[in-house]
Amino acid sequence: MYEVFKEIDDLSGVIEQKTVNYTQNLTTSSLGINSINIVSASISSSYWDSLNVLIYTSGSAIYSNESKFILDTHNLTRTDGRQFLNKFHGYPSSSIITIPQQYYGEKIKEGSFTLTDKSFTDNIGSNIIIKDDSHGNLYSSNAYHSQSSVTSISSSDNYVGNIFYDLGLVIITETGSWSGSVDYSDVTNNSNYTLKFDSYDKIFSYEYSVTLNPNEFNHSMNYTLKAPLSGSYTTMNEFTASLLGTPFLRQEFTGSNFQPYITEINLYQKGNLHDPVIRARLPRPIRKSNIIGTTFKIKLDL
Repeated sequence: MYEVFKEIDDLSGVIEQKTVNYTQNLTTSSLGINSINIVSASISSSYWDSLNVLIYTSGSAIYSNESKFILDTHNLTRTDGRQFLNKFHGYPSSSIITIPQQYYGEKIKEGSFTLTDKSFTDNIGSNIIIKDDSHGNLYSSNAYHSQSSVTSISSSDNYVGNIFYDLGLVIITETGSWSGSVDYSDVTNNSNYTLKFDSYDKIFSYEYSVTLNPNEFNHSMNYTLKAPLSGSYTTMNEFTASLLGTPFLRQEFTGSNFQPYITEINLYQKGNLHDPVIRARLPRPIRKSNIIGTTFKIKLDL
């Protein structure tokens, strides 16, 4: 009886974690992208109430002390910097954009988000461009009117909304002027905008090492190596049945120089040797050595 199965040394397994990013370029026609204008105690007030309680007031509808909404992002998306949430309560309306998780994976990568509204332009034809500051705050990178002209355009004084990276939520809270004729409350209202950001996913790689020693796995499962039984065959089915029914190999495959080729390696769970959990097909057949051990590394990304 020749050896068919072999235990894998647990110490040979290696687990690696990698972060992958993919740049998404979405439009209003992308499946699942949706924008809603929300107004406190009026149109779409249910959206306002939900955001107010679940995100902006941490479960409380009372927000008389505005300083409570300047939060450390340690409890949100990052471990450094600040996310400023108080402007949600400073204006009567906001706009929300929802992004399905199929586009961003685990979260939107911080600092990669750009919203470009195609419906409105300034006097020279420039569109509104809104970006994130890597800490969950949104600002316009080309605003004509700033809340504070003496600070950076990406400072907290000039924030126009928030982005929640792990929820796929973009919320524009500022309703003041972007330019002389365009207000932030106009952004996304005509549903003609683009979104660009990097998705963020972790991939776990499992690597297994399988070593075949010279005295192991020296039998081939390829039935075409067998010698057909004597006689004549009128159909291919008869010839194939003859090959499957004989235990003998052809003469050229019985010498000491013959070594089988490895084309596939299957990994099984203990207790179930019928259904492999991993099937690794080699890109090309590898001749097994009869002198030294041959090690195959099987890598699985999840």
